[in-house]
Amino acid sequence: MLGKYKVPIALLAITVISLFLRAYHLSDWLHFQLDQARDAYLIKDIIEKGLGELPLLGPRAGGSFLRLGPFYYYLMYLLALAARSVHPAVFVLPEILASVAFIPMFYLLARRLLNQNWSLILTALAANSTFLITYDRFSWNPNLMPLFTVTTTYSWLKYLEFKRKNNGKKSALWIALSALSAGLLIQLHFEAFVALPVILAVSAVFLCWELHKSKKQDLKTVAFLLGRDLIIFVAIILATHLPMILNEYISKGANTKEFFTTVTEKQDKDKLHNLTEQLLQNVTVYPKGFYNVLTGDSGVYFPTVLTRPNLNLLCDYDCRYGYLKTGMATILFLTVGIFFLFYLGKKAKKIFSLKRDASLIAKNTGEFEFLVLLFTWMLVPWWAFYSISFNLRPRFFLFVVVPFWIITGLFIREVYGKKPGKILALSIVLILFITNFSNTYFRYNELASAEITDKGSYPEDQIFYRNERYPTTLRQQTQISQWVKEKYQEETADDDYLFLWAPPYFYRPILYLLSTDEFDDKLQYFSNKPSWQNASYFAVCRTTNPADFFNRERSELFKAKDQRSFGTLTVFQLELTEKGLETAREGEKKFRRRGVITDPVKTKQKCLEKPKPECRFVWGDII
Repeated sequence: MLGKYKVPIALLAITVISLFLRAYHLSDWLHFQLDQARDAYLIKDIIEKGLGELPLLGPRAGGSFLRLGPFYYYLMYLLALAARSVHPAVFVLPEILASVAFIPMFYLLARRLLNQNWSLILTALAANSTFLITYDRFSWNPNLMPLFTVTTTYSWLKYLEFKRKNNGKKSALWIALSALSAGLLIQLHFEAFVALPVILAVSAVFLCWELHKSKKQDLKTVAFLLGRDLIIFVAIILATHLPMILNEYISKGANTKEFFTTVTEKQDKDKLHNLTEQLLQNVTVYPKGFYNVLTGDSGVYFPTVLTRPNLNLLCDYDCRYGYLKTGMATILFLTVGIFFLFYLGKKAKKIFSLKRDASLIAKNTGEFEFLVLLFTWMLVPWWAFYSISFNLRPRFFLFVVVPFWIITGLFIREVYGKKPGKILALSIVLILFITNFSNTYFRYNELASAEITDKGSYPEDQIFYRNERYPTTLRQQTQISQWVKEKYQEETADDDYLFLWAPPYFYRPILYLLSTDEFDDKLQYFSNKPSWQNASYFAVCRTTNPADFFNRERSELFKAKDQRSFGTLTVFQLELTEKGLETAREGEKKFRRRGVITDPVKTKQKCLEKPKPECRFVWGDII
C-alpha cells in the first residue's frame, strides 16, 4: 500500500523540509533593501489608491530605464491583497509558493530522463540547495525564474511529444501552456527576455527536421503543419504582454527605444577590458557558477587574463589561497560537461543514422530533444553575456539552475550504472547534501550574528551578491525604525520633518518601515546638507565605520546627540551645529521649491505630454 503512494509521500516530505528551511526566521532575517523597498512602496500605493494604479511595466532591468513586463508586480499585488498586509514579509509569498510548485514540476521534468528513485533524489538535492533557498527567502523578480524555467521546458517537451504523435488537440494545449509560461518567464529578467526566444527557436528547427525525416514531408508542408501552433504561441505571448503593448502606445514606443539603447550600452559598458579579455574571462564564468549552484559554497577565484599593454595573468590573495575550491570547481565542471557532450554526441549519432522509419525516430527522439534543449539552454546565455563577464552577478544563474541540476543528475545516474561507480555516485549525492545543508546553516548563523555584532570582515558571498559587503536583516532595520520613531516622538513637535541619512541600499527600506499615516508626509531623505532648521535628523551607518556618515564636511554640520547599535548597523540621533543651523536656514527655500517641482500630478502631466523612458504609466492612464 505504501509503495503505491511512494512518490507523493516523498515529494510531500521534500516540500515540508524545503518550506522549513525557507520559513525559518524568515521575517527576522529577511533581505529587505533598495529593490525590495521600491517594489513595496509601489504595491502599497496600489492597494491604497486602487486598481487604476497597477503599472503597465514592471521592474527596471539592472542599471537602465528599460523595464520588464509587470507580471511580478501583479502577483505581488494579488498576494498582498489576499494577506491584507503590506509588511515586507508578505512580499516574499510569491517566492514561497513558487518553491512549493517547483518541487513536483522539477520531479516531472527529471522523470523524462531518469527513473523514479533518481528523480526523487535529484528533486531533493535541487529543492534544498543553498542557492535556491537563498533566493526563495526574499522578494525579487528574478527569483521566480527556476519555476518558470521548469514549466516552460516541461510544457515545450510535452508539445514536441504530442506533435510527433500527430495529436493535434494535445499538442495545441501544450503549445498554449508553453507560450503562457514563456510569456511570464521573459518578464522576470532581461536574461530570459534575450535568451529564451533563441533557445526555443533552435528546438523548433530540430522539430522541423524530425517531422521532415520521419514523415517524408517536404519542409514547406512541415512549415504549414506548424503554422497553427506558431499562431497560438505568438497570440498568447502577445496576450501576456498586453500591458507592455499598451504602454508602448501611450509612451510612443519609449520602452522599445530604451531596449535598443540598453543592449548597445551593455555591449560597451565594460570600458576596462577588450573583447579578448571578456571572452577569456567568460570561460571561467560557468565553472564558478556551476560549483556555486550545486554545492552552495563560495570561494572560487580564477586568475584574470589581461592582454593590454602586455599579456599578463593576475592572481590576487583570494585567487592564490582559494586554489583548492577553484580546482574542484574546474574538475567538477569539466567532468560533467565533457560527459554531457559525449552523451549528447552518442545520442545524436544514433538519431541521425536512423533511416526514414517513423516509429524508430519517435522512439529515440524524445530524450534527444530534451538533451538538445538542455545544451542550448546552457550555451546561449553563457555566450550571450560575454560583455559583462567581469561583472556577472550570481542571479544570472537562476536561469540555468534547472539545466545544471538535470545534467548533473544524468551524470550521477550514468556513473551509478557502472559496477565500480555505485560508491562514487552515492558519495557525490551525499557530499552535495552535506555541503548544501552546512552552507545553509552557515548563512543562518551569519544572519543571526549580524543582529548582535559587526565582525568587521566578511567573506565574499558568491551565491548572493551583497552590494554592502556585510549582512543585515529586516529585524535590524525594524528595530532602527522603532528607535528613530521613539526619539522623534519624545523630542520633536508633531509637525516637524524627520530627515534620515543611510547608505544607498538602506535608506529606502528604513523609510518604508517608518512610513505610517502619521509619518508619511514628514519623512525625508537627506544626502549631505540639512535642508530644514526645525527638524529631527538621524543617520544610519555601519557599526565599524561611522565615517560612512561622519566625513569632514558632515562633521562640520552635524554632531551625534545619541546613538544605538544594532549589530552591523548603528543609528545616530543628530544635532545641528551652528554652521548646520545656518546651512539649514539657507536651504529651506530650495527645499520648498524641490517639493513643488517633484509634485506627482505635474510629473505625470509632463510624462503624458512628452513621454520618456523614466516615466511610469498605469492602467488608469489608459482607462
